[in-house]
Amino acid sequence: MVRRQRIGAGFYVLLFGVMVLTFVMHEAGHWAAGRALGYEAYFSLNSAGVRDPSIPVEHMIAVRAGGVVVTLLQALLGLTLVLTRGSLAAYAVLFSAAFMRFMAAVMTLMQPNDEAAITLAMGWGRWSGHALVVAVLVGMTIWGARHLRIGWKANLLAWAVASVAVTAVVGLDMALQGGL
Repeated sequence: MVRRQRIGAGFYVLLFGVMVLTFVMHEAGHWAAGRALGYEAYFSLNSAGVRDPSIPVEHMIAVRAGGVVVTLLQALLGLTLVLTRGSLAAYAVLFSAAFMRFMAAVMTLMQPNDEAAITLAMGWGRWSGHALVVAVLVGMTIWGARHLRIGWKANLLAWAVASVAVTAVVGLDMALQGGL
């Protein structure tokens, strides 16, 4: 256990940037999976996939899983650095992964996101994938926060900053694609 972290404005600026990079890396995971399977793939700030509408379900699952796996690996790296080095910057990496996939679960209320698309295709229902991924990521984040002795106020402000970052990424992606 490390002593209680003093969290200043620099952490929240870093968190905003890490949230943006989390989206880029997640979408790159989808793109890379699609390319690895031999498809023409596309990639933007908040979406990625393959251009072939007749993609077999197994390949759709692999492409959808590509981004989720990248985000899980990001969280694992963040937690490892939190636990081994007491790194507050690594906590931003961990928090961002958990926040992103939690928000993806929320967005599944409107349209199935990655985990929901995967588990629906497998016949496991809409929420089982989100429940598993979010539970693992939130559990890892709680572990990291406790290790660094980060309190609820700092996490609440991190939540607010991450919310602004997600809104900015989604809005910018829509603007770049002509949706605004």
